[in-house]
Amino acid sequence: MEQSYIILLFILILGLYLKNDSLAIASSVLILLKLLKMDILLPKLEANGLKIGLMFLTIGFLSPLAQGKYSIEDVVVSLKSPIGVSSIISGALVILFTQKGYNLLTSEPAVVIPIIFGSIVGLIIFNGVPVGPLVASGMALVIYNLYKFVLKIFS
Repeated sequence: MEQSYIILLFILILGLYLKNDSLAIASSVLILLKLLKMDILLPKLEANGLKIGLMFLTIGFLSPLAQGKYSIEDVVVSLKSPIGVSSIISGALVILFTQKGYNLLTSEPAVVIPIIFGSIVGLIIFNGVPVGPLVASGMALVIYNLYKFVLKIFS
């Protein structure tokens, strides 16, 4: 059996065990493409998969706006609140880090393997979810809690 199948199968099993649908589906699709001898698609997925994935992720986060769930007033109030300001800061920081990470991934594609295993370790230890905008949300909460802590000390 080709080594890539063994690695992908291991990742599939981990994805199923950890109940991480994204990991399980991604490894399953890649195994299926290899089994169906559609390897010609793999370089295209490698080159464009990150961009396509980010596009769908952004669409998912913007969908409530498109559905009219938030008014302009809701957005303005949200932006002015302490949690909104901390969200802006954390979002900007995450974009900075992801830009650096994207550059690293495109210049050194081999770093993907340790990142995947680091994500798996994070999933196991912290029961986390490997999605960048959620990291920004988590950072926003940390910044906001720090803000509340400092406010409590000085008031």
